[in-house]
Amino acid sequence: MKKIGIVIRDFEENGKIFVGCRKDVIDAFLKYSVQIILIPIYYDFNKVLALVDFCDGIVLTGGDHFLPNDFLLVNYLYKCNKPTLGICLGMQAMGLSFGKGEEINVSYSHGNKHEIFIKKNTLLDNIMKQKSVLVNSRHKTAISSTNLGVSATAFDGVIEAVEDIKKRFFLGVEWHPESLANKNSDLIFDAFIKSL
Repeated sequence: MKKIGIVIRDFEENGKIFVGCRKDVIDAFLKYSVQIILIPIYYDFNKVLALVDFCDGIVLTGGDHFLPNDFLLVNYLYKCNKPTLGICLGMQAMGLSFGKGEEINVSYSHGNKHEIFIKKNTLLDNIMKQKSVLVNSRHKTAISSTNLGVSATAFDGVIEAVEDIKKRFFLGVEWHPESLANKNSDLIFDAFIKSL
């Protein structure tokens, strides 16, 4: 049985620190015949790698702040060509690991749902087979630029998906497909699972 590593993060709620990820991230993979391994990103990096090396593919989840391990992990996954799916903050870590991009504020323009435009001849195009799709949004920040391939942008030019089509599977999306639970989301998860 293939093993998927899902990165879990620390977060604060009502003055207390918790560790985890949104339940719908895990739920998105329950229909597949895979074993889910939770990977606390704040561990000592050698402990993170011990869990990562046990997995066939990694999901970089959303969150509200980066840790140094986020960027170390992205570079490791890229070098060893391990299938990687980044979501929201996970996508931003992927993009910011390549090039000189910065985090930018997009809270003024990105509401709950908006349209994104998919570039032709990209991995995302091969998966979605559509010129544009409606996505959800919970992010307040985005990335200004990246040296990865940009496979989708929003109406205002904000980067919505990054990838390297030469890798087995290296795709990050700014939105939350796990929360949409629709056909387009299934296409992304199916493609990730097939790459394992």
